[in-house]
Amino acid sequence: MIVGADEAVRPPRAGVEAVLAYLPVFEDPRFLPEVVVDEEEGWALEQYTREVYEFERTLYRSGFVVRFDWSRWEPEAFRYYRDPSLLATAGCGEIRRLLTFHVRKNVICEGHLAVMLRDGHIQAILRRLAALADGSADDADALRPATRF
Repeated sequence: MIVGADEAVRPPRAGVEAVLAYLPVFEDPRFLPEVVVDEEEGWALEQYTREVYEFERTLYRSGFVVRFDWSRWEPEAFRYYRDPSLLATAGCGEIRRLLTFHVRKNVICEGHLAVMLRDGHIQAILRRLAALADGSADDADALRPATRF
């Protein structure tokens, strides 16, 4: 059973870079999170692309998927989805919780991650992570575990 990383421990710089490597992939206008692999009785059977599976694996391996009660945090996660301007002030803790929420939600709601990628929400989260990582965010100097990188 994969449970996730400790929220109080910052992911290593290499982990941040590994996660951010997916931003140009996901921002490419030709990127599709899913492909149709078969059709049965009018139903398209879709499968995530290799990049999406690798992204999920990278999130786990780099410490971005954290242990917390993500299902109780759903209202907060959807606040960020409905109001993307909230990401402008999101810190490390919020970024990790958002990524954890979307990966875990996808387990019980197949296709959730594809919708978040098609809508550009995952890309927006990664752009905020990039701003925190490169120091261009106004609050990037507050690099406390569970709140900032």
